[in-house]
Amino acid sequence: MRVTPAVPITPAKLTSSTADAVFAPSAYNAGTTYAIGALVSVAADFRIYESLASSNTGNTPSTSPLWWKACGYVETAYNAGTAYAIGDTASANYRVYKSLTAGNTGNAVPILPETENANWIDVGPMNRWAMFDLDSNTQTVWASPLTVVFAPGERINTIGFNGLRGATLTISATSVTGGGTVYGPVVVDLSYRDVLDGYEYCFSPFLTRPYHVVHDVPPYSDIIITVMISATTGNVKIGSCVVGTYIDLGQTSADTTNRGISFSKVTRDLYGKATMVKRRSIPATKHRSLLDRIKVDRTMYARDTLLDATPALYTGMDDAENNLFGMHQILGFFTRWEYSVDAGLADKVWLDLELEAI
Repeated sequence: MRVTPAVPITPAKLTSSTADAVFAPSAYNAGTTYAIGALVSVAADFRIYESLASSNTGNTPSTSPLWWKACGYVETAYNAGTAYAIGDTASANYRVYKSLTAGNTGNAVPILPETENANWIDVGPMNRWAMFDLDSNTQTVWASPLTVVFAPGERINTIGFNGLRGATLTISATSVTGGGTVYGPVVVDLSYRDVLDGYEYCFSPFLTRPYHVVHDVPPYSDIIITVMISATTGNVKIGSCVVGTYIDLGQTSADTTNRGISFSKVTRDLYGKATMVKRRSIPATKHRSLLDRIKVDRTMYARDTLLDATPALYTGMDDAENNLFGMHQILGFFTRWEYSVDAGLADKVWLDLELEAI
C-alpha cells in the first residue's frame, strides 16, 4: 500500500500544453451536424458542451442530455469595466467564476484559498488546469493528442492518473543533471477487453482504463515530465495528474473492499412510481495492511501533517493492468487511519484505512 501526497503544479511549473490557455469553442448552431466529441459553447447558459454522438443536429445542448454533456464553463477574461449579470462567468487566476449579483461591475473575484465573496463564486479551474486541480471532479478535455510538459521543481518518484479517456498514454522525463532522457518514453495501451468465451470474443466491446500509476520515476530535482494522451476517435481527457514521492504503508492484505456511495435521488409517489435524479457515485474503500513497526512514526507524521483533509493518491497494488488494480486505488482522503498491535507479530502492526474519493 502506498500513498502519494501531491506536489502542486502551479502556473510557473507548467512549461507547455496543447490545450489552449482559454477554452473557447465555437458557438452552438442548431443547423450544424456535429460529430461525436465536437465541442460547442452556449452563451445563454455560459457552458461548454461535448457531443455524445455523431449525426447530432438540432439537439439543444442544455436540454438534450442524450446528445450533449456539459464539460466546462465559458472562459472569458475578467474585465473590471464589464457589468456582469447574475450567472455570467469570467476567468481569472486560472479559475472560472460565476457572478452572484446583477450589475456586478468593478468587484474583484476571490483569490484562492478564498472561493466566494459577495459578488462571485469559484466554479472550478479553467480547462487547461483541470487536470492539476485535485479538489474537484473536473477533467481537461481536448482534441487528440493532448501533450503537457511540466516541471515539479522537486524530486518525485510517482506519476498517477485518474479520469483518463484515450487509447494510448505516453510518459517520459528529462533532466539536465541526469544527462538528458531519464525516464521512458513509456507507452501504455489503455484499451482492453475481457474475453471469457467465444461470444464475448465476437461481440464484447473494447473499453479503456481510466487510471494508470508508475512508481519508478528517477528522483532528479530538475526533472521535466512530458505526458501525451491520444485517442482514435473523439476527445482525450485527463481528470487528474498526481506527481509526488510515495510513502510506504505496508503490504496490502486480502481484506480490501470497494463500494459506491450514490448521491442519486430516488423518490416514489403514493402509487410507488419512482422518480430518479442521477448524480455522482463516489468510490469508498477499506484497506488493511501489515506495516513495519519502524515505519509507524513516519506514517503517523504523514497522517497528521500532510494528509489530513487533503487529497492524495492511494494505491494498494503496483500492477496497473491487474484486473483488481482499480478497486485498490483511489484519489481522495482518509476517513479512518488506525494502527493496532498484534501480540503475535514481532515487528509488524496492522494499519486499517478507510478512504473516500474526492
